[in-house]
Amino acid sequence: MGSANGDKYDLAESDLKSFTRSSIRTKVMLTLLSGSKTAREMAGIIDTRETTILHSMSDLFEGDLVEKKQQEYNLTSLGKIQAILLDELVNTIATIREHPDFWLQHDISGIPADLQKRIGMLGQGEIIRDTLETPLKSLDYFIETLSLSKEIFGVSPVVVRGYPEAISHIVNNGAHVELILTNAVLKVVIAERKEILNKLLERSNFKLFSIDQNVKLAFTVTDSFLNLGLSRIDGSYDLGTDLIYSGDTAIEWGKMLYRHYRSLSNQLEYV
Repeated sequence: MGSANGDKYDLAESDLKSFTRSSIRTKVMLTLLSGSKTAREMAGIIDTRETTILHSMSDLFEGDLVEKKQQEYNLTSLGKIQAILLDELVNTIATIREHPDFWLQHDISGIPADLQKRIGMLGQGEIIRDTLETPLKSLDYFIETLSLSKEIFGVSPVVVRGYPEAISHIVNNGAHVELILTNAVLKVVIAERKEILNKLLERSNFKLFSIDQNVKLAFTVTDSFLNLGLSRIDGSYDLGTDLIYSGDTAIEWGKMLYRHYRSLSNQLEYV
């Protein structure tokens, strides 16, 4: 296995080094992902001299990554494949480097490997963190933004204060809501809010699922944002720190994460 990995690296080494050696080459490939462009157009986008762009083209031509038609440059099929992967890598690094402490201090094992690889879809996010002066800041922000949503998909391994009442209000206002609760959380909610839960289950716009797993994250994805919370490295859930992401790709990433957990869950008709 080690020898095979070494052979693969040897095969890719020259391309990998060329990306890290030349930021202009990398920026040219990422710029051409959106379509053909002249050297002057790329120079304007990248904010560099046209001669610098032209100089970087020799390596790209030699690697069969770029071709020229009349005055415009565009990616070859090989170039498109590499540029897409490069774009994903750059987006991933940018995403985790924006809040490195969050990712270092939390357990990401609740995120399946295929979505860890696509974590660059999240883009730039905002951390909402409790403070000594505002100990419920993240919860209050979460409930407030949730009330504005038209569709909600959530997974939770913890009981959140005021959440059942907020969901009931949102469902009664016509929003489509689907929730996945761990068996332990479901038992608590049934014991404390059984009447509310059964009334919700009578509504066609509400679905409830249970999951028999130790879920190490909590998240809610709506039509306008993704709210992501993770367990700490020591296994305790961090109720006081959430990452908030918006944008189409972040929402799609959140929905893929939800579909993963829904595939592991059982729907409930009543409790």
